[in-house]
Amino acid sequence: MSRSNPGRGDAPLVEGVDFELDPHGRMVFTAHFLKQRGFCCFLACRHCPYGQAGRRPPEAEADRRRRLATLGERLAARGLRPTRLDYVNGVLRIALEQEPATRGDWIEQVRREAADLLPLLRVQAD
Repeated sequence: MSRSNPGRGDAPLVEGVDFELDPHGRMVFTAHFLKQRGFCCFLACRHCPYGQAGRRPPEAEADRRRRLATLGERLAARGLRPTRLDYVNGVLRIALEQEPATRGDWIEQVRREAADLLPLLRVQAD
């Protein structure tokens, strides 16, 4: 079975570039692959280029929650009061107490505030 590579479209993954096999034969993604993918899954990948390498999964999940709490505080300080914030695989899902009149402007503001906290592919307003 061939898996596609985010950096090369539908090209198959290349051993030694995109992944390596651990002593048990399990596929381990390289930092190169994970960076090209463009987001952090917060599952404590062995070669995580987003700061989770060397952590255990509960530690990575706690870091994800801390980052979301920090983002919530930043947004509240700017008058955007989130009632829901969640981040999964590059998608930030957000619901606000009251949505501002200009949707595009506040979504860009969320992107700016999140830039140093979460690698975003997309912001989804709920």
